[in-house]
Amino acid sequence: MKNYYSGSKLIVLLFAAMNLVISSAIYAGGGYDYSRSELMGNSGLTIFREADFGNEMGLSISIDGIPITTLSRGEGYRAMVRPGRHVLTVTNTPSPYGKTKFTDRTVNFVSGRNYSFTALWEVESILLEDGGYQYHGFYR
Repeated sequence: MKNYYSGSKLIVLLFAAMNLVISSAIYAGGGYDYSRSELMGNSGLTIFREADFGNEMGLSISIDGIPITTLSRGEGYRAMVRPGRHVLTVTNTPSPYGKTKFTDRTVNFVSGRNYSFTALWEVESILLEDGGYQYHGFYR
């Protein structure tokens, strides 16, 4: 007597794997920018952490002095921000040798636009560069 039970399990597993692959291909588009309909009059913000930022350091992000999140290796931050003038602050945490590095950047967010920045680790400071790379990792 043949066992058809294991064959049906295999078909269900194959179908689930195909759905997972198709859905991930849909979301792996260009840049993860918000569309105008998603923004609804707000601005989009994306901050990436450079891969070689540091092994045991996090990147803390604050907007207008309000702590938002801390990114670890392989993470990025994506949010909608009200249009207007805002101050982005990034800092390393925990700071090696007791030397915390702060970088402030004032950005005038315009309604309906997306902004992306990449945090780079330099020896004496943290740089917050315009633009970002095609990021396919984890967002907070």
